[in-house]
Amino acid sequence: MRADPEQTETGIGRRLLVVAAAARVVLLFLPGHPIDVAAFQAWALRLAEVGPLRFYGPDVFADYTPGYLLVLWPLGHLIRLLPAAGPPLVKAIPAAADFAVAALLAQLGGEHGRRTAAWYLLNPAVLFVGAFWGQAESVAIAWILAGWLALTRGQMAWAGALLGFGLLTKPQYAAVLPVALIWMVRVGRTGKQWTTAAVAATAAIVLPSLAFGMTPTELVALLARSAGVYPYGSVNALNLWYLAGLNWRPDGTAVLGFPAVTWGWALVVVALAVVLGACGRSSDAGRLYLATAAILTAVFGLATRMHERYLFPALPFLLLAWAHRQAGRIQVVALSITLLGNLLYGFSYLSTFARYRTPLWASVWDAMAWPTDNVFAALTIGLLGWLLACLITPTLRQALR
Repeated sequence: MRADPEQTETGIGRRLLVVAAAARVVLLFLPGHPIDVAAFQAWALRLAEVGPLRFYGPDVFADYTPGYLLVLWPLGHLIRLLPAAGPPLVKAIPAAADFAVAALLAQLGGEHGRRTAAWYLLNPAVLFVGAFWGQAESVAIAWILAGWLALTRGQMAWAGALLGFGLLTKPQYAAVLPVALIWMVRVGRTGKQWTTAAVAATAAIVLPSLAFGMTPTELVALLARSAGVYPYGSVNALNLWYLAGLNWRPDGTAVLGFPAVTWGWALVVVALAVVLGACGRSSDAGRLYLATAAILTAVFGLATRMHERYLFPALPFLLLAWAHRQAGRIQVVALSITLLGNLLYGFSYLSTFARYRTPLWASVWDAMAWPTDNVFAALTIGLLGWLLACLITPTLRQALR
């Protein structure tokens, strides 16, 4: 079979790359999320001015761990030279990371990797959250998928280091670890390989933290403080707790005699048990990708303190499950629509503040009012049930191929 002359070494067509890049260039110069972009720009400039060792301080609000801050550090020097270019430069980081994620999907997706990468690069939710909004989801996913690729190739030091640094970028995405550990067990990694991965992961987390003047204990304290910044049932995440009326309400609120936060994590544990019970003895890559997507969706849908963006990592893993014929295109579409609805709700929430209100986003906010918001929240829970059902029921999984 002759190679497609329009195909790059990663398996992604050149024309597709041009279209995807052009779309992102346009979005870079549109106003992103004013609060998030301003925060990233301020952190980048502070890093350029004082360096990482003096970055954290009592007079600075920074609820991000060092992973993404290390990416922002060199950017700060560039922004000092080109101050007016600050916002598009900040947004260029996740926009560029999208292509790294696509390249990794192309490799992990096997014979259907090119199709998987195309769906990712042109997905409206991916375009929205990165190149337009300016958030760092794709940066963390790039590290995590790179670690996953190293894991599949038996490169345990690289796997541990990349996965560890990915979690230092977005600790919220630690839900990928249970299935990664299952994969290591099923393919029979040796005790030495386990040790190598563990040491590399620890180094990738601890050493950057030390560069920021944080001991492991202080890093844990930062994580605890960051988790306590938004102690609500939902933070614009259209999930179970949004349906329960706990959006921007304390997750210590009693529900059936117990705090919502307790219920949330209890439900996540149940969902995790279901997933691990369904795939714990499998070494099939597609099935494990489906399991990871299900766990990530469960955490978003059932846990408290979720932001609208935290459904994002389920998308690349579901795309990989689709590439390996363990999920259907209709599920990928359903997840993409659900994620986009969450993102639109979260972004348009800004229009409730006079300072950030614009006619466009005020209209979107009105469109996302009841019952639309509840429909998307119900879709989130329905999608979770669907993914769990596919893991448990092989015939349903076969029917969706």
